[in-house]
Amino acid sequence: MDGEQLLDGIYQGLTQLLNGIFVIIISLGFMLYINIPMTLIVVAMVPVVFLTSRFIAKKSLALFRQQQDYAGQLSGKTAEMISNISLVNTENYRDKGISIFTDINNAMNEVGAKAQFISAITNPTTRVVNNLSYLLIGLSGALVIREWGMSIGLLTSFISYSMMFSKPFNELSGVVSQMVAAKASHQRIMNVLEEPLENDMDLEVELQGQSISFEHVNFGYNPKVPIIQDLNLNIEPLSKVAIVGPTGAGKSTMINLLMRFYDTNQGLIEIDGHDVSHMSRQSARSVMGIVLQDPWLFEGTIRDNIAYGKADASLEEIMHAAKQAGCHETIISLDKGYDTIVELDSNNLSIGQRQMITIARALLVNAPMIILDEATSSLDIITEQTIQNVFTEIMKNRTSFFIAHRLSTVVDSDIILVMREGRLVEQGNHEELMKKKGFYHELYMSQF
Repeated sequence: MDGEQLLDGIYQGLTQLLNGIFVIIISLGFMLYINIPMTLIVVAMVPVVFLTSRFIAKKSLALFRQQQDYAGQLSGKTAEMISNISLVNTENYRDKGISIFTDINNAMNEVGAKAQFISAITNPTTRVVNNLSYLLIGLSGALVIREWGMSIGLLTSFISYSMMFSKPFNELSGVVSQMVAAKASHQRIMNVLEEPLENDMDLEVELQGQSISFEHVNFGYNPKVPIIQDLNLNIEPLSKVAIVGPTGAGKSTMINLLMRFYDTNQGLIEIDGHDVSHMSRQSARSVMGIVLQDPWLFEGTIRDNIAYGKADASLEEIMHAAKQAGCHETIISLDKGYDTIVELDSNNLSIGQRQMITIARALLVNAPMIILDEATSSLDIITEQTIQNVFTEIMKNRTSFFIAHRLSTVVDSDIILVMREGRLVEQGNHEELMKKKGFYHELYMSQF
């Protein structure tokens, strides 16, 4: 919407400007030829027109900014409601949603009306100034006729040329609302473009994806509100690492840092002894396969979705990954099998089916490290047990991290990291942590 508004303003402004330049130059030349002092009067009124238009435009610009902000809110709220229509209906939120939409729409309409009204004043104000100019020309023209003998015909011609001279300014002021709206849109676009780019290094590093270390890592999405504090950790090759803790303890944040979705505020993370901040993100991520908690599929075939991280994979490789993930039978039962189209928002697949496909996607990459962010949270007990057995086999030959809330799935881990309020409070295997009778023991006993 901002882009369309900007293009419309540029088109209107340039059209009037290019058409008017030629008329202004020609009419100014003829006026100077007829009478220089009277021409100076006409030219002297141009700054008055400019200052008047600028004053009005400045007042309306703030309103147009508000209008664009409300338009963005309206679009966002509409998309949110439509994409979550099932939740809206089940929670009886339709009337409330309509009320919110109406409030934003009315606010945008009110601000828009004010913006249009104020910007529309520019054109009549400009014409008032031009009429004042004609009055001064008439008086000065009468004086010139009486004292210096200018003919009435020349005065009439001069007035015609002065009208030609002022016409482009009048036309330009007529589209000032589109130009001001375009300026507001341009500022919104520039605010987005001026956001700092994600820093990345060009250095490509060949990694084996064996060992991981965190050294005095501190991080907060807002630097003033730390989430992970002074995290120190060393993971040996081929370790099976479980990360547990209450909600908000920093488990997913640790994974985000490992994948370099974010960079640390302080400290460093190393893979195979290499600081990840000194290499390209592609290098760090090339040794990792990840299954996120929220399964995401794009609009396309199931085959393309599984092969997302390995575009040149053969159908046999894709089917093998799907069998490992436990979704092969489900896929071939569909009308078009692996060529079945996943609809927008994956509405034709259940959440469990989506999650198994994302697991197959990660298995296909066959990376030396695998990260599971509560990867079986949407599966039933039987399917989850099947997938856990698959993961057990896979993890034997990989360094693996997995976030778990059901502690029954972590008892066979080589190392369990216990997070609490952004700090690593305990680490060790199941037996060691249970003997300590600390926070892990408290979490485990609360579930069993």
